Amino acid sequence: MLALFIWGFALYGIFVVLWKIMRALILKQKRSLPVLAVLIVHEGASYIEGILRTLTQAEPFAGRDLQILVLDCGSRDETAHIVEAIARKHGTVRLVRTAADPYHEATRELQKHSRTIQCLFDLRGKIDPLAVVPTLASFWHGK
Repeated sequence: MLALFIWGFALYGIFVVLWKIMRALILKQKRSLPVLAVLIVHEGASYIEGILRTLTQAEPFAGRDLQILVLDCGSRDETAHIVEAIARKHGTVRLVRTAADPYHEATRELQKHSRTIQCLFDLRGKIDPLAVVPTLASFWHGK
């Protein structure tokens, strides 16, 4: 009876080790391509800090590199100052101020980063800012 108990634990240990190896291989494949998130904002001081802090704090656990580009379309509120403060702390966040067509600037930036998974969010009232984090999280988890 004791021998069966020992064999059961041994088989369980083997399965756990195999599971961890498979999980590590899957995460290694996910890390191969970084994610580039382009956020187009205008007067976004009320929500941009929350989005950026959530994304920069979740990044180490995501399994991928995350680069965030914020295109500010001439905000007169504190949006640019908030983004610059976070960019100083996190090298993955970058601010670009643009007075021209933000889609043209976003296209140029996306072309520079062709070997990335790319997401473009127009947060000037066209989508809910609360949808940004769950959408990017779906890339991390492969949904």
